[in-house]
Order: sequence, then structure tokens, then C-alpha cells
Amino acid sequence: MVDTQPSLSPSPVFNQKPLSLDEELWLFAEERAQEIICVVQPNVLSEAIRKEVIDYVKGLIKSYFGAEVVPFGSVPLKTYLPDGDIDFTVLTHENADGDLAQTVCSILESEKDSGQDVKDIQHIRAQVW
Repeated sequence: MVDTQPSLSPSPVFNQKPLSLDEELWLFAEERAQEIICVVQPNVLSEAIRKEVIDYVKGLIKSYFGAEVVPFGSVPLKTYLPDGDIDFTVLTHENADGDLAQTVCSILESEKDSGQDVKDIQHIRAQVW
């Protein structure tokens, strides 16, 4: 007589070796890293807020100087932290000196009273080679 019942061998899940301690630690570390990334990575709201700030600063400086304003650094690369700053470069057609940067800072400082959330304005003297 032939046995027609399927064999009752354990499923492949039960045949796997238990994870080694190193593998378990690695999986734990990956899970924690993913949790951290979810907290600090840019999200839709932070993108919208930063875009609003960038558009505001671009419009403000363009109205005063007719200059192009370009964000650079972590914001366009989308590698900023939740409390990170926004770096700007102002491109002009004129041979502008250091007074332009100081004037831009003064304009932004004066905007603190306009109802906009303007704060922590810094002029960082950097040379591009």
C-alpha cells in the first residue's frame, strides 16, 4: 500500500539555525539606526517651511538689490538636521564689497519686526577658491 499523505517535515522556517549573537546585535543596531533616521531626516513639513523661508529671503534680497539668491549646503542636499540653518549665497552683477553682506544682514534684522520669524542672522566671511 502506498502512503498518499504528504510528509510532515518541518517547514523551512523551523529548519533555520537560530541567529547568532552577532547577527542579533546587527539587526538591533539596524533597527535603532532606522528609528534615528526617521526622526532626523527631512519630512514634508520641514521641506515646506524651509521652502517658504528660502522664497521669502530670495524675494526680499531681489527686491532690494536685484540679486540672485541661491541656497547651498545641507538644505539643497536634503542632509540638514531638524534644527539646522539655511545657508545662502547672493550672486550680483556688480563688483560688490563687504558692505553688501552687512546691508543684507541689516535688512534681515529689520524684518524681525515685520511678523516674520527672522532670527539668528549671521554673516560668515568665507572665501571661495
